[in-house]
Amino acid sequence: MRKPPDLTYGLNELPTPAVLLSAALQQTAIIVVFIYPAILLAQAVGASPSQSAAMLSLAFLACGASALIQSAGRFGIGAGYLAPATGSAAFLAPSLLAVQIGGLALAAGMTIAGGAAMMLFARTLHRARAFFPPEIAGAVVLIIGIAVTLAGVRALLITPDQQPPSAGALAVAGVTLAIAVGLSVWGGGALRGACVLVALLAGTAVASWLGLFRLDTAALAGLPLVGLPATGHLGWSFDLALLPVFLVAALANSLKTVGLVTTLQKLNDADWVRPEPRSIAGGVAGDGAATALAGLLCTAAPNVSATNVTIQAASGVTSRAIGYATAAFCLVLACFPRLAALLAQVPGPVIAAVLLHAGGLMLVNGMQLATSRMLDSRKSFVVGFALVTTLAVEAIPQVADWVSPELRPYMSATALGTVVAIGLNAILRIGIRRQMEIVLPARDMPHRELADFVARAGAAWGARRDVLTRVEEQIVWCVDSIAGFGLAEGDVAVRIGFDELRIDVTIAYRGPPLELSQVAPTADEMLTEAGAAKLAGHMILKRATRASVRSRDGGTELRLVFDH
Repeated sequence: MRKPPDLTYGLNELPTPAVLLSAALQQTAIIVVFIYPAILLAQAVGASPSQSAAMLSLAFLACGASALIQSAGRFGIGAGYLAPATGSAAFLAPSLLAVQIGGLALAAGMTIAGGAAMMLFARTLHRARAFFPPEIAGAVVLIIGIAVTLAGVRALLITPDQQPPSAGALAVAGVTLAIAVGLSVWGGGALRGACVLVALLAGTAVASWLGLFRLDTAALAGLPLVGLPATGHLGWSFDLALLPVFLVAALANSLKTVGLVTTLQKLNDADWVRPEPRSIAGGVAGDGAATALAGLLCTAAPNVSATNVTIQAASGVTSRAIGYATAAFCLVLACFPRLAALLAQVPGPVIAAVLLHAGGLMLVNGMQLATSRMLDSRKSFVVGFALVTTLAVEAIPQVADWVSPELRPYMSATALGTVVAIGLNAILRIGIRRQMEIVLPARDMPHRELADFVARAGAAWGARRDVLTRVEEQIVWCVDSIAGFGLAEGDVAVRIGFDELRIDVTIAYRGPPLELSQVAPTADEMLTEAGAAKLAGHMILKRATRASVRSRDGGTELRLVFDH
């Protein structure tokens, strides 16, 4: 892993105390801003002020545990990256449905089941990788980016009284967004590392100065200043009828985590070429463990936060040490309920600006991930239609009212878009051949036809462009060498196979084999035709990951392997 030049502090580097503190406070501030699922869940069960405070404190505890688990990445649980969690939107709708049927105990029990399903899914990821390729993970990240961005637009432009937003609200959002973007682009050191935190504080100050922000002192006075979270509301029950709904939420959360951990891999490695499955599986397992813990604590489920990930790209600080500090701050918040409630009172225009900042960055990350592979018509349709579905649900939220109450949790933009992406990818994989063949004349080789054949195969499989370029160049080199030295008698058959991790090429022809040499020919040998043939064989060995040749009964097969 090579640290990218635009990172100030990489994954395994320890920032200065000032940067560590400011970055951890920034990550914690985002957790505070997006802790709303716990607040909504408490409202749904009609919790008393003390019980609501306890659920909020326990939600901070679950988010802190998630940050700790993900940063540590031990025993196959946790991604090993800075990947704090906030409240999960995917689990919110199923949890509210469970509350209507069986109260908080049922929501908690089913959340435990959802967390367990995520941990089980993590153990099967390596077997199902063909159904969750990078373009699908990128599509999920794009879906999240769309949902986050549109949430910011709605928070800013749609007021409770259905009136146009005030000039003051637009000014607050503009100042917050300008500071966040400005510090991430032109800031340095601790200022860049805390760009969103500084923007939050500045936006809140401007809102207060313009009279758009008033502290709810009555609500704060009713909460204890210091104290451990109450546990009198704990209880659990289960209902198999709700299991499918929570399994879909678990799958949506898992795929979101797959996309975000893949984004973190790219962000932290200048030489990134493909998703690393171990840390992805660990990230999903860590998310599942934190979700199960939230269920045990009878609070809202967490999920790796897209906003916290995008902040790392903006600030250039990705050190996992910040995850440990973030976990400590979450523990402090869990024991200071009045402080947690105070921090949660962030003005609406400030939250809208943070959502717009995070959503814009997430859209770019999703596009980069989705297009990191070649896309044919099948994969283009999968990505495109998943995005169209997301936009349709966001544009017409009344769609959820057209289905039965049991299906409404599936009708959120994130859940439905994810299900469409996965389902279409599985269906449209039917008919994709994992091996393709073309037969061409050795002499007067039609290079354009061969290049088109390789491009079609790569697009159908979703192969990486840079690897396909190497494959095409190597095949042309081999066929030209075989024809140039007069080895082939008649046509040459080129077969290409793919299994997500490598591309296998077999070039078959009638005639003697081409010698593969580990040693380059000497200057004297280069003056002979045998030396030129030796050079060709040497270059084939150097440019492919592995190469071998086999000759039998007058036929020859040259086999090449390229890691993908």
